[in-house]
Amino acid sequence: MFTGPRLPGPLLKVAKDDGSGDFELLELTAGDLRVAAWDNTFSPNRLSGIHSLVNLRDAPDYDAFRVALNFEHVLAGHRGPANDFSPRHGPYRLKQVNETGVEWTRRAEDSPWKLKSTMTLSLAPPNAIDFRFACTPGDAELFGTHGYAVLFWANYMNPLTDIDMHFRGVTGPDAREEWISVEAPQTDYLHRHGGVYRSRDSKRLPIDDNHKSPWSVVSYDYPRFTKPFYYARADQGMVLIMMFDRMTDDEDEIRFAMYRFQVKPESRRPAWDFQYVIRRVESGRRYGFRGRLVWKKFESAADCQAEYERFASTLSR
Repeated sequence: MFTGPRLPGPLLKVAKDDGSGDFELLELTAGDLRVAAWDNTFSPNRLSGIHSLVNLRDAPDYDAFRVALNFEHVLAGHRGPANDFSPRHGPYRLKQVNETGVEWTRRAEDSPWKLKSTMTLSLAPPNAIDFRFACTPGDAELFGTHGYAVLFWANYMNPLTDIDMHFRGVTGPDAREEWISVEAPQTDYLHRHGGVYRSRDSKRLPIDDNHKSPWSVVSYDYPRFTKPFYYARADQGMVLIMMFDRMTDDEDEIRFAMYRFQVKPESRRPAWDFQYVIRRVESGRRYGFRGRLVWKKFESAADCQAEYERFASTLSR
């Protein structure tokens, strides 16, 4: 727990004025972390998700994010207006489930994809946030002939020095596993601002030639990750570690993504993102995943991997 001289102010709670019991803003604290969660009321001008994350012990005056765990896109393999930013529009209801946990819910009727979804967040002292996502598609035909769905979350960082993302992975089909650092290079038109990294055994997703947002679907061929976690170093000696409960199988998978739209000489603000891919959408079937975000002082790459292994050990419980 934080025991230093800085005294945080009272936790803020802003209830919606519609009598629903939902909130526009909820602040939580546990262990070393203080978090502000927002709903969609003023989106896209103020995005939903985690709008502030502070480690009160390790970096009490450094806010990690412009926004994190922002549910940004739901995409199919065909062209259509619903591919772009649909989760940022319409109700995304925020409730408090206990003193250290919140829940966002989106009704099927509020989604152009007829996708009912829930994201729960729970602080896990001293420096972690556990999250769990679940969704149920109401109409698989909306996802077209390719049949898959790409669900996309954004982590927009505040300005920092080192933009690299680091993971265990391979650089080719016969390469050995090693630590890999990536900056999402501009390799072609589809990767001119960054792109998607998939796991070692994952396959490319088919996509129509006239797709409006192909860079959110098409992935780099290599490198590929071999364990479902990555870390990225922030300023003031801090590190963000993102970890997940799965790699890839016939049903679904996790992918990493990094974009450089806001990486400029005067202000380096990368997006360290992730995706959940449903390979074949079925109406009425429940899908989902679990993850953990860690925000603490960086010690070493091995320590970041140890954080993932501690998380992985909890998944069978």
